[in-house]
Amino acid sequence: MSYSVRNHTAFFAANIRVSDKVSLFANLVYNDGRGSLGNLDLDPSRVEKTPAGFDYVKVSEIGRFSALSVGRTQQIYGVNYRFQPNWVVSVSGYYGHYDDRHPYLFDTKGRSAGVHGGISYVF
Repeated sequence: MSYSVRNHTAFFAANIRVSDKVSLFANLVYNDGRGSLGNLDLDPSRVEKTPAGFDYVKVSEIGRFSALSVGRTQQIYGVNYRFQPNWVVSVSGYYGHYDDRHPYLFDTKGRSAGVHGGISYVF
């Protein structure tokens, strides 16, 4: 049996203080993952009994479906506004992209985007 996996991740974050009350922020994330499983050799002649419904030959071919190759990026941008000494209101927007380069059941490529808002109390 052979198995391989390779993952890469990069992350960047910036927070810029514009004034005593306002700050801007950005986060960028990149992920790349690849993996595979192969050379499964399940020989039914080397076992005493085969469970009902179990097919050693078909299970040996499962490696054909294990090719993983995905990429993901995410971007978040926003602003924080301190309206009281311990209170901050935040608004951020995000965009994400997911790329499945080896789909075998269904295509899972996609994008997502949105806006978040919130209020925080800072201790």
